[in-house]
Amino acid sequence: ITSSPSCCTYLCQIQMPNHPCPALCGRFFITIGGLNSHLSASKSCRWYIPEMLHELDAALEMEDGPQAEAEDFLDYDPQHDPEGADLPDFQELLDEFVVEKLGLSYHNIRALHQKIDSMPERAGEWQTKTLRFEDCPDETFTIHHRDPIEAIKTLWRDPDLSPQMTFRPKKVYSNSSRRNRIYNEMWTGQWWHVLQSKLPQGGTLAPVIIATDKTQLTQFSGGKAAYPVYLTIGNIPKATRRKPSKHACILIAYLSVDKVNRTKMTDQEHRSRVQRIFHESMRTVLEPLIDAGKGGIEMTSSNGAVRNIFPILTSYVADYPEQCLVTCTKYGTCVKCKVKASDLANATAAPKRTQLWTESVIQDAKADSGGNRGQFHKYCMSFDVAGSVYRPFWEGFPLVDIHQTITPDVLHQLYQGVFKHLVSWCQRLL
Repeated sequence: ITSSPSCCTYLCQIQMPNHPCPALCGRFFITIGGLNSHLSASKSCRWYIPEMLHELDAALEMEDGPQAEAEDFLDYDPQHDPEGADLPDFQELLDEFVVEKLGLSYHNIRALHQKIDSMPERAGEWQTKTLRFEDCPDETFTIHHRDPIEAIKTLWRDPDLSPQMTFRPKKVYSNSSRRNRIYNEMWTGQWWHVLQSKLPQGGTLAPVIIATDKTQLTQFSGGKAAYPVYLTIGNIPKATRRKPSKHACILIAYLSVDKVNRTKMTDQEHRSRVQRIFHESMRTVLEPLIDAGKGGIEMTSSNGAVRNIFPILTSYVADYPEQCLVTCTKYGTCVKCKVKASDLANATAAPKRTQLWTESVIQDAKADSGGNRGQFHKYCMSFDVAGSVYRPFWEGFPLVDIHQTITPDVLHQLYQGVFKHLVSWCQRLL
């Protein structure tokens, strides 16, 4: 059976689909109008912006106007094409087309990962350290950290942050009479004036703000958790520090979340080990701040100005359980003053806790216990000091009072503490 000449002429006039879908669904279209319509209608390819087609290939023009013909949606599969054996591999051609038109510098996922790994770290190289207890050498606790000084240098020379920084304390008033003083930034506080007077002539204070928060990553299974440590500095305005897009807060460490083996161990011994791991880990992470805070370190800002910087641990952001852990305070008592747990409702102000007082209690407990951990714990707890840590991580830090660095815990102390107390009090009143 032979075909008529008119039928042959019609078949020859049919165009082969030569416009592949850039969303990689595998379909080909005769016209660019059909391809645009497909990208607008297909759920799996809707993520691809149709207007990008003109950026990928400026030579392509709309052939059929805004509306596409039904034949534009012709699916083309080379395997079912009678001449498919002579056609090149369309998947390879499509990959090459996408790479070329998008201007990619990599051709596969392995090359992409290699380029990412070759990028220099923004705030110094990561290091890994393993901690062990002397009586349990087989039990290890791993921490990942990087130099906090390098993190501060990164913030100091950032061209987006450096112009916004303040390098000396200020006094801000509401009007020219100077009767009402405004405290809205760290450099407007009185403490900055006090610290500045203790620095050498020409020294610049860099208030270091540390934040930690142990986070549970899985809820029902796996028990996965992370313990990040973040750093920023008080020279940056608070409005900028709180914006993630400004990158004014740098991750400097992941503390160990490895569980302590509780075999043949009391609850108190377990709590003691957990607290000792935390303090030893934080000392490892923040130890470079000790020498830098005592002697200063030169840093260059984005405008080329070189200053002698004194990074001083100034603020520690944590929830209430971590506040007690950081300050070595007995859980349930105040981390700021010496008020007893039973007298928290008393409106009379109690004497303030100080770092020197807490250190003296720990030293006296060492001398009184004679190396007995149980006696050491009992002595410290009699002063509402957590008796688990012999050497807190903040010991030896210059110009630091750890109890004054603690910021209020809005969630636990205000919302779940004061507010709930007021609600219950009002209910009893009514």
